Amino acid sequence: MIIARLTGGLGNQMFQYAAGLALADQRRTVLKLDVSWFRETTGWAPHGRYSLDGFLLPAQFSTEDESLCASGVPLTRSERFSLTIARLLHFRQYERRLRSTGLLHRPDSFRFSPDFFSLPDGTFLDGLFQSELFFQPVSAQVRRHFSFRFPMSAPAREILANIQSGPSAFVHVRRGDYISDPRFGREIGILSAKYYRTAIDRLSSLHPGVRLHVFSDDPSGAADFLKGFSDLSIVDPNRQLDTHETLQLMASCQHGIVANSSFSWWAAWLIDRPGKTVIAPSPWYVASIHDTSDLVPKSWSTELADFVS
Repeated sequence: MIIARLTGGLGNQMFQYAAGLALADQRRTVLKLDVSWFRETTGWAPHGRYSLDGFLLPAQFSTEDESLCASGVPLTRSERFSLTIARLLHFRQYERRLRSTGLLHRPDSFRFSPDFFSLPDGTFLDGLFQSELFFQPVSAQVRRHFSFRFPMSAPAREILANIQSGPSAFVHVRRGDYISDPRFGREIGILSAKYYRTAIDRLSSLHPGVRLHVFSDDPSGAADFLKGFSDLSIVDPNRQLDTHETLQLMASCQHGIVANSSFSWWAAWLIDRPGKTVIAPSPWYVASIHDTSDLVPKSWSTELADFVS
């Protein structure tokens, strides 16, 4: 059994699931998901819930005992005393609950290491795993698992028809919590209009006539600094699209310009078209908080990131 701990928003959960799936496949065992973070953590709205239920994936969830044993959570002094008593009294169930014999794997960066696939059965994965290299051996299976479970709503179908009416590309403008949470602003950074203008010019030169569909949690702000571009459509958030519909619509485009966001990373990766053009920012973060050298796939292009100061 491999256990993957899920944290954060939909994009983060997709990376964690995909890495767990790849390791479970390598070990010829089952993948289980630890979702305790969503019960224990507050203040992360709108990212504080399990979000993989919109996909056609065979989710199995770990029990508390399974997660404790697999992760090897360090014991307190009182827990160690209780464990001693449990052993003396032959309370095997309580002993299993308390023992600390797990195989916790908590990487300190996004950087892929081939040693990942040498991790043994019983590993508890607790990390971000933000590179396709972690799941490349099972990429076809990942695509199947990330098929969308529910039919689109009527508003989403209208937008889809517009996307499919001609050459299309999504432009993802992430602001929202990057602005409202000062820590995100300092560590992740808010991409400026300069990045988007340069990326749009580049994409338009490669694909003349492409129509740009802008997805943003701040559509008025996105419309303001992208004004002046023709063939550009701001997707109205008042259409009441859910997160999975938004991801599906973005992935229905032929090309993409991504923000420094795991959500638009996955939208671009899910575009299953030969010859697609994807442009991503480099560096990914305004601060050097992670080694992101493996984050952007080799088949994508990068554009120099410019951040709002």
